[in-house]
Amino acid sequence: MLSPVPSTGQAATDIISELSKFTPEVINDSLEQRHKAIALSKKLTAALEGPVNTATELVFKPFLSIAARIAVGLDLFTPIVARDGTSITSEELARVSGGEQMLISRILRVMASIGFVEQDGLYSWRANETTKAMASPPIAAGHRFVFDALISSAIKAPKYLQEVGWKSPTEPHDGFLQYANQTKYHVFDYLMAQPSLFADFNLFMGNTMGSRNYWCDWYDVKGRLLKDFDHVKGSALLVDVAGGKGHDLQAFHNKYASKVDGKSGDLVLQEMASVIAGIKDGELDTSIKRMEYDFFEPQPVQGARTYFMHHILHDWSDKYCRIILKHLREAMQPGYSKLLIHDLILPDTGAAEFQARFDLTMMTFNSGMERSGREWTVLLENAGFKVTGIFEHFDADGIVEAEVNL
Repeated sequence: MLSPVPSTGQAATDIISELSKFTPEVINDSLEQRHKAIALSKKLTAALEGPVNTATELVFKPFLSIAARIAVGLDLFTPIVARDGTSITSEELARVSGGEQMLISRILRVMASIGFVEQDGLYSWRANETTKAMASPPIAAGHRFVFDALISSAIKAPKYLQEVGWKSPTEPHDGFLQYANQTKYHVFDYLMAQPSLFADFNLFMGNTMGSRNYWCDWYDVKGRLLKDFDHVKGSALLVDVAGGKGHDLQAFHNKYASKVDGKSGDLVLQEMASVIAGIKDGELDTSIKRMEYDFFEPQPVQGARTYFMHHILHDWSDKYCRIILKHLREAMQPGYSKLLIHDLILPDTGAAEFQARFDLTMMTFNSGMERSGREWTVLLENAGFKVTGIFEHFDADGIVEAEVNL
C-alpha cells in the first residue's frame, strides 16, 4: 500500500506549480534552467512517493546499476539500436549476444522500467534516445569501468570505514579499492595492470565533455589571461598539467589561435609518457608542445602566464594536493602567473545529488574528494596561494583562480 503524501514540506501541488513556469523555450535555451527543472522533478517524485516508499526504494537502487552492467556486458543495446526504430525479440538478442533468452528478458525489463529501452511486448524491445546513448562506446566503457573498478570496491566501504574508525581515506595506497582488491597499488597502477579496464577508463574520461562548453568558452580569457601575457618573457601562455590527450588545450587553440605563437611554445601539454605516446597524429595542433611530466616532481616550465589543471586535484586528498601545489608555486612568477583549477565546486549547502555522488566517487577512486568554494580556498591558502576568483558555471565544473601569496 502506498504511504500517504507527507503533509509537511513542499507539497506536490506547489512543486507542480513551480514546474509549470518552465516553458519549452526556457528549458531548451538555458541549461541552468533545465537543471532547476530536473531538481524540481525529483522533488515532485519524492513528494508523490512519500517518505517510506522513498526510503525503501533506495534499498533496491543498486540493482539498477547491476542490470545496466549486465546489459552492457552482453552488448544488448547495440543490436536494439541497429533495428532503427523497429522491435527486436529476446530470442534474436540471445542469438547475437550468446546470453540466455530468459536472462535477457529479465534484464531488459529492468532497463525498460527506467526508460532505457521501450518494451513493445512480453519479449520484444525497441530503442529510444537513451538506448542509443547506452550503445555509444564511451558510455558503455563508463559503465564497465565504474562498476568493475569503483562500485565493486565501494561495496566494501562500510567494513573498511568501521575498521579504520569511521574516517575518510586519505592515502592513495590504502583506500576502498586497495582494501576490496587486496592490493597496495594506487589506482593508476592498478588500472594499467589491467589493460581492458584502463582502456575503458581512458575512453570514458576522454569523452565526458558531451555537449558542455569548454572552460575557455565562458571564462574571461581575454581579460584575465591574454591581457597581461608577455611574449617577451619567453615562457608559456598556458601549461595544461596532466591534461590527458589535450582536449582542453586544443579547444583553447581553436578559439585563440591568433593569440598564440606556436614557435615559442605558448601552449604546453604535460602528461605521463604513456599518455603522450598514445596521442594520435592529427589529434593535437602541431603548435602545442608535448612534455612528459610527473606533477609530484618540480615543475620544469618556469614563469608561465597560466598553469591549468582540469579534474586533477579532486583525485587527491589535501596532503597530496599540497605537494602538487608546492611544485606549481615554486615555478610561478608572483604577480604574473595564474593558477586555474577547473573542477567541481560544491555549494556550502544543498548540493545536487550528482555533485554529492561525485564526492563519494572520488573517495573510492583515489581517496580524493570534491570541494566547496570555501574548502578550495582553505586548501590554496594553506599552500601559499591567494584566491583571486571563484567562477561557477551552470554545468557544475567551475574555475578557482589563484596567484602566489607572498
